[in-house]
Amino acid sequence: MNLFAEITKGVKAALTRAALQARAAGDLAFGDLPDFVVEVPREKEHGDLASNLALVLARQAQRTPREIAQTLCRHLETAGTWISKIEVAGPGFLNFWLDPGWLYLIPPLVEAAGDRWGNGQLGSGQKVQVEFVSANPTGLLHMGNARGAALGDTLANLLEACGYTVTREFYINDAGHQIEAFAASLEARYLQLFGHAVPLPDEGYHGEDLRHTVRSFADVHGDRYVHASPEERRQALVTFALEEKLAEMRRSLARFGVEYDVWFSEKSLHARGAVREAIAALERKGYIYQEDGALWFRASALSEAKDEVVVRSSGVPTYFAA
Repeated sequence: MNLFAEITKGVKAALTRAALQARAAGDLAFGDLPDFVVEVPREKEHGDLASNLALVLARQAQRTPREIAQTLCRHLETAGTWISKIEVAGPGFLNFWLDPGWLYLIPPLVEAAGDRWGNGQLGSGQKVQVEFVSANPTGLLHMGNARGAALGDTLANLLEACGYTVTREFYINDAGHQIEAFAASLEARYLQLFGHAVPLPDEGYHGEDLRHTVRSFADVHGDRYVHASPEERRQALVTFALEEKLAEMRRSLARFGVEYDVWFSEKSLHARGAVREAIAALERKGYIYQEDGALWFRASALSEAKDEVVVRSSGVPTYFAA
């Protein structure tokens, strides 16, 4: 419960009654009561609340706002409103001071609400997705991810406190070029482990954590995949490594106090054909064209700075496409 908002509503209701009573007594002439506000004034010396009712009534009543304000004051019944003082200010604003005794109503409300105190219903249950951290599952989390986790989870908490229905999502980048580079790096480390002089790819991942990953893989599978085809070897390695990295990410985030509702796999978009269908739909609308062996999205036709590649010349869709 927002006690101050309820008091503000009570003051507005009292002003409405005062205006109608003034009209009934023949002290004011107007048709429909115009919209008016009761709000916290910018300057503290103008009271706890202020209203523009007298100003918006002036045209209909054909009197000065200050005269109208004084008439409203005579008809205003303050019982039950917490109003202790009224002042007509400036061109005709009504300024109100509240009896500070209303503050004594707050502690029982705080106690009753517990850790829900201060929450509201601004969002009215509207669904909001907050996607944060979403680090590539090709390595361990770092301090930059910690910052993103703190900001994202705090934002989600704030939205929930404001009455939104929040879903926290970690978007797993488990498809595309970075996963190919990851698989090639794992393959090189795995073959090195068994004495093969294989260099790491220049655009690969050189972190020491990959040595740990391939040792764990070898503890399970031994040298079985040394003699497998490159495709089979890379697939086995990357499947194992992604499970390991994601499990460690989950543990790290949980220790940090962050829990997700959804861990969404980018790969699943490709597996169910959603990326292909989206590109086909854009192509039917004339937003896809081919150049240099790649497929491009006409983003510039939609006020963006430049067009974007959606499928590389290698046939691999981009992150942008997904």
